[in-house]
Amino acid sequence: MSTRLVPALVAGIALLVTACSGGGNNATNGGDPASGTSVTAQPGPKHTQFADFPGQALVTTEPGLDLGIKVKPVDAVWAPELAGVPAKGGTHYVAVYVAVTGQLADRGVPKAKIKYLRLRYDNTARKSCDSYSPGKVPQYCFREAYPATDLKTGVADHTWRDQDWQADSTLGDDLDRGETAIGVVGFGIADSENIDGIQLCGPTKEDSVDTAGFPCVPVPKPEGSRS
Repeated sequence: MSTRLVPALVAGIALLVTACSGGGNNATNGGDPASGTSVTAQPGPKHTQFADFPGQALVTTEPGLDLGIKVKPVDAVWAPELAGVPAKGGTHYVAVYVAVTGQLADRGVPKAKIKYLRLRYDNTARKSCDSYSPGKVPQYCFREAYPATDLKTGVADHTWRDQDWQADSTLGDDLDRGETAIGVVGFGIADSENIDGIQLCGPTKEDSVDTAGFPCVPVPKPEGSRS
C-alpha cells in the first residue's frame, strides 16, 4: 500500500468513529433531533412540609407532658372502618387526616401522639351531648378520638387514604426537629346525627381537662356519605 494512502485511511476511520459516537449523544440527551421529540423525566411524588399545608395550625400538648405538637387537618372522609377497627352499628367515623410537627422548630418531640385530640361540632339539636355534665345543653358537642393511628413520615401528598394505618400504640412516635408526619384520627358519629361546624381541638398546658378552653381549628367537610 502506498504510504500516501495511510494518513487518508486513518482520517476516514476517525470520522466514522466520531459519527457513531455522536448518535449516542442524542439518546443520552433524551431526544431525536430529526423527529423533534424529547423525553422529559417525570416528577416524583410530592411531600409537602408542615408549614406549606394550607389552614390553621392547632398547637396542643398531651396532658402531663412539656413539649407539644402542631397539628393541621389536611383531609376528612366518612368511613365505616378505620385502622382495622369497624365503626359501631348505625355509626360512621369522621376520619380526619392530619399533618403533625413539633411545637418548637429547634427541637423534636419524643413519643408524640394524636389519640387525645377531640372533634367539636355545633350542637344544633340542642341536646345534652356532654357525658360529664348530664342534663346540660352546651353550645358544642365533643367526641373523643378512637381509633387514632401512629404517625408516619415520608407519606406522599394525597396518598394518606391508601396507607395501611394501624391503631396507635401506647408508646407514640418520636418526631425529629422540623420533621413532618401524617396520621389519622377517627370520631364515631351516629348516622342519624347531623353535624355542622366541625373543628379539631386539643388540650394545652393551661387547659388540659376542660374542653371549653381547648383551642380548635376548622376541619374540611368530610367527603363521601354514610349510606
